Order: sequence, then C-alpha cells, then structure tokens
Amino acid sequence: MVGKVLGFAAQVAPWAVVSGLAYAAAFVKPSVEPLPLPQPLTESRDTFYDVSATGSDHFWFAGNNGVVLEGGTDPSSWARHSMPHNINLQGIATSDDGLVLAVGNEGWTFRREGEGQWESTQLPVSDIAGKLIEVAWLGDGFFAIGEMGAVFRSNAEAQDWTNLSIDGDVGLNDITRDGAGVLWITAEFGTVYQSDDNGKSWSGEELGYESLRSVEFVDGTGVIVGNGGVIFRSTDGGNSWTSVPSPTSEHLYDVIHDGSRWLAGGNGGVLLESANGDEWNLLTPESGTTGYVARLLPASDGVVVAGKEIGQLDGEHWNTWPATRGEEK
Repeated sequence: MVGKVLGFAAQVAPWAVVSGLAYAAAFVKPSVEPLPLPQPLTESRDTFYDVSATGSDHFWFAGNNGVVLEGGTDPSSWARHSMPHNINLQGIATSDDGLVLAVGNEGWTFRREGEGQWESTQLPVSDIAGKLIEVAWLGDGFFAIGEMGAVFRSNAEAQDWTNLSIDGDVGLNDITRDGAGVLWITAEFGTVYQSDDNGKSWSGEELGYESLRSVEFVDGTGVIVGNGGVIFRSTDGGNSWTSVPSPTSEHLYDVIHDGSRWLAGGNGGVLLESANGDEWNLLTPESGTTGYVARLLPASDGVVVAGKEIGQLDGEHWNTWPATRGEEK
C-alpha cells in the first residue's frame, strides 16, 4: 500500500512543479526597489532671468519651471530648489534681513525665511496677461511689477500686499528708487514712469518706441536701456533724458553701476561698459557667455550674471557657475 502511494506521488510531482511555475509566471510579478536618481544641480533646459544676494558671496537665481538656484563662491553651497507651482520665475529679490522672494507667471510669489520652507501667494493679476516680471527690495518693502500695468507693494515680510497698478495695457520691466526717493519704472512702448509718493500715483513719459527694459540711478545720473540697443542718459535726476549712441542693435535687458563703471547686458551675450553713461564700448570678456544676459548684479569680486548661463564677470574674465553639483531642496 505504501509503495502504491509513493508511486502515485512520484507521477504527480512533475506536473505539480510545472503547474506552480505556470502560476508564478502568470500572476506573480517580481518587484524591484529602484534606487533614487540624483537630481543634477543644473539641466540643459534651465534658463535664469534674475539674481539677488544674501551677504557678499551667496546668490539666488530665478529660472524657468519653478527653479531657484542657490550658491556662490563656496562650491559646497550650491543647491537647487523646486517651487510648489511649476511656473516660470521672472524675478527674485532679498531683503536686508535675508528674506528671499521670487515672483513669476500667473501672479505667483514664493517667499523663504532662513532655512524654512517656501511659502506661496498668488497676487490678483489679469487673467489675460498675469505675468510678474520683476521684484525689487527698495529699503522697507518689496515691489513686484509685471504685465497689464501690475504694481504691488508689500511690507518687509513680503506679506500684506497693496495694489498700486498703473492703468492701461502695458508691460512693466524694471523698478528702482533714486537717491531722492523717487520710484522709476521702465515699460513697453518707450515709456518710463515715475512716482514721488511711493507708488500712490504715477506719471509717464515716452522716450521713443522701443520697449525700455532697465533703469539705474547713481548720484543723480540715470541710465535707461532697452530693445534695439537704445540707451538714454539723464544728468539732472531724471528731469530730462537724452539718447546716446549705442555700439549694438541687440536688445539690452539690464543696466547697473558696479561702483566704478556702468555695465549693460542683453541678447546674444552682449556686454557694454561706460565710464560716464554717455560713451559706451563693447566688452568682450575671455571665455564669455554666448547666451543672453538677463540680469547683472554687483558683487565683492566682480559682477554676477544671470541668463542662459550664470557666472561671474571679474574685470574682463568670465567664470561659469556652478563649478560642482549640489543638491535639491
């Protein structure tokens, strides 16, 4: 009897094994735990539109797809931040206390205090054209400007926003405050706006037909740059503006004074310099960027550049940043 049972089992065993393998192949799916892929600090599709600083050697770059890049002269300080809303960031500014504020499309703003989390707020912009193009820290609060005449002012904490918008379908590009406390905004259609009551009212002046992109004042001298390479200069605090010769027809997106000279940058990586804001020369730094130059920022060791590439201009030498990979935060 025992022999018959063992014989029967021996006949059934191979079929049981085959059946078990068939079941496993049909219904049992192997699982593989994927290893996390490291996030590169920069990607080929990254572009950056603005830069600001906390301290003398720590910088923040606002870019497309909700990316903020943080870093500086210390290679280990670089980090990539992704905002909770995947929109293009157009501007970034920092307060005297180190608060960071980025602004961008659809009226979104993103603030960060110290090592805290990014907090988002959406300002009431136009449904048709709601892009915030620039933000600036102007001594006691932030000003954010953009399309459809959008102008907003906040307190020092980047909260409690007040709407100070300009009437009309006009894109606003840059805002600054001169030494006398007057606010200046460059805009489309060759228009520059000013306000001597902290934005409660605005008056505009047309300087031509090309869009004006950036304005800067130093000791009563003002310089405006814009599309088509146009440059305007004022020596009387903005009461009158004169067109000055430009060595380029490329669009100029930003103008600054780095403490010793005027600098302007724009499309195609063009860089201009001037001692007085009246006579301008092309600047061709060694190994310079060939992409567009969106923003220039004076720093302790040169000028920091945001654009298709980011880096530092030290005299006439160009250093591409970042030199190493960092981490995502």
